[in-house]
Amino acid sequence: MTEIEKLINLREKLVIRRRSIVEGFQKAAPDRLTGDSITHIQSAIEAVDRAIQDERSGHEAWRRAAPNS
Repeated sequence: MTEIEKLINLREKLVIRRRSIVEGFQKAAPDRLTGDSITHIQSAIEAVDRAIQDERSGHEAWRRAAPNS
């Protein structure tokens, strides 16, 4: 499994977790809704998105720099 595939897999798990948190908010009392958990999970998703872009950029740069066979 490539690093990009691992990151995409992690992102999918984080999105599932975010959906679970939102589902829990549907059942929670209004005074318990701070949004902190959504903020944390969203930050993690965005960090993974940046890592995926970084991996893709690095891979493309490596391909361009590699001598043609």
